[in-house]
Amino acid sequence: MADIRNTQGFKALAAQTEAELLTRGLDVVSVAVHNVLAHNVAMVAERLGIQPRSALRYVEPAAVADQIAKASAQDTEGAHTVHGVRPVRIDDRSVPVPRWVCSRPLMALSQAIKYASNNDDSRTVQHAGDLLFEIALAIGADPDSESADLPVGVLDETASILEHVAQHIEASGWSVCPCSEDHGQRGLDAKIPATLRGDADLVRRIRAKIGS
Repeated sequence: MADIRNTQGFKALAAQTEAELLTRGLDVVSVAVHNVLAHNVAMVAERLGIQPRSALRYVEPAAVADQIAKASAQDTEGAHTVHGVRPVRIDDRSVPVPRWVCSRPLMALSQAIKYASNNDDSRTVQHAGDLLFEIALAIGADPDSESADLPVGVLDETASILEHVAQHIEASGWSVCPCSEDHGQRGLDAKIPATLRGDADLVRRIRAKIGS
């Protein structure tokens, strides 16, 4: 199967699958698409008793895209372990944000990462970490500027992640320290959702300055 990935047929099928995913609003890292596609090709080849090259013709890009979309849907069991899936960013505009204001989403995302990490949501950890990096990159782009240009997509995704974590703290019992002993974390956990939602609202207000 290692060889099949280097064939033109496989690469063309992968490109078509990625295009199908974009129509579903998903931007998926190529290695993930290739892994799922290679698995499908191997299954078809084994089932039909044919070579992987011949199996390529029986694999539909739309069907593979549907598999990935279903596996990555937030309400799918195990979706919290799916990595490399991001919403497609159609709006390439940026919003100028005072540097001191940028500290709020940075701190909120750090808090979200702490909760997601302690409660085994590695997908949220990776996505929030990527957003932290993007915001920091924007802050450092022009050291002489009093503001940072934050992409609209970063703001939208930041607000979504903060809401996601707040909901899980309330509905799923996420804790900053999910051990069996209560040493004050319950009181902190009870306050965090409101704080995260306050930061999410701030991000949305910043986002609203540029309009829809």
